[in-house]
Amino acid sequence: MGKLSLNLVKNDSQASSILDLMRFLSALTVFLFHFYVPVPGYQAVMVFFVLSGYFISSSVLKAVVENRWSWSDYLFKRLTRLWIVLLPALFLTYILAKIQLGLFGEDLNPPNLKVSNYISWELFFGNLFFMQGILVKGPFGLNGPLWSLTYEFWYYILFPCIILIFCSSKKSKKLFYLLVSIAISIFVGQKIMEYFLIWSLGAIIPLIKPLNLEKAYLKFIITLFSTLIAIVSLHYEAGSSFFLDLRVGITFSFLIYLVVSFFNNNSSSIKNNIPKYLAGFSYTLYLTHYPLANFILTWRMSPLWPFEGNSLIIKVALAILVIIYAWIIALLTEKHTDRVRGIISKLIFRKNMNLLKNKSIPSNNVDSQPPMLG
Repeated sequence: MGKLSLNLVKNDSQASSILDLMRFLSALTVFLFHFYVPVPGYQAVMVFFVLSGYFISSSVLKAVVENRWSWSDYLFKRLTRLWIVLLPALFLTYILAKIQLGLFGEDLNPPNLKVSNYISWELFFGNLFFMQGILVKGPFGLNGPLWSLTYEFWYYILFPCIILIFCSSKKSKKLFYLLVSIAISIFVGQKIMEYFLIWSLGAIIPLIKPLNLEKAYLKFIITLFSTLIAIVSLHYEAGSSFFLDLRVGITFSFLIYLVVSFFNNNSSSIKNNIPKYLAGFSYTLYLTHYPLANFILTWRMSPLWPFEGNSLIIKVALAILVIIYAWIIALLTEKHTDRVRGIISKLIFRKNMNLLKNKSIPSNNVDSQPPMLG
């Protein structure tokens, strides 16, 4: 593929800090929504999609442009990133669901939301392998946010296939990736493919040249105006549709484009890079909060609840408790993503080395040498 100038965010830039803060605030909005705070939780997932589209497409396009694309490397990084939190989250979801059933039963839950109907092994593995809404119905243990991981995973597979249709050197490969893309589109279904459009809004940002403005006050005014429009687009309306979600995707993709254009060359002045730290456990917060929040809600509705009334102080304390819970899990999982990748890589490399060493050397040629182990 010929050289292509990509609009990529720089580490430790103001743009990077802003996008990290946006990622955390999106996860926090979903969390607060599930604590029955009137915030646009579902719409915040659209912001996740756009951010994911930008970051994942940046990684894919950079690798393709530099002629170092590798499916094995790409899938290894994506799956370890997803599973290092997803697998513990599924087990914690199961444990909390079992405790909830043992303590409170199911009389407090609506018939269609009985947790016992959502803790089968079929649902466990269906969610683990990103088949919710495709081959299995419903989130494991009523962990609602799991639905978006299925969408994300298939976008991770579909986007490189589409790029390789255009960038592969051989016509046979172009045809292969075209057929794979069509097959994936049919397999995942219409709804997932509709929201791929929103995800793709973020994916096209690296392909657009940055907007260059010299006047700092113009940058500020344009960014502020775009931010206000994006916030307004989050407004929830009864009977929300795909087109309202698309509205969120459009406004936030434009805002992200402006952030990368205007603040990418400025070093972050935030001490200790707090936004990056907060973003570092946003995935865990997103994926683990709901089972505990649902447990607490069921507890509050039961005769075992020790407090009277609905004190705001108690609600805030419980919300902080759940955030701390997610933060501790992130310290044990998400924080060690690179370390886990390194350990798995070493194990795979060592296994391949041993396989090479154990290969038999032809005995009919005394000059034969072992294969190179580079």
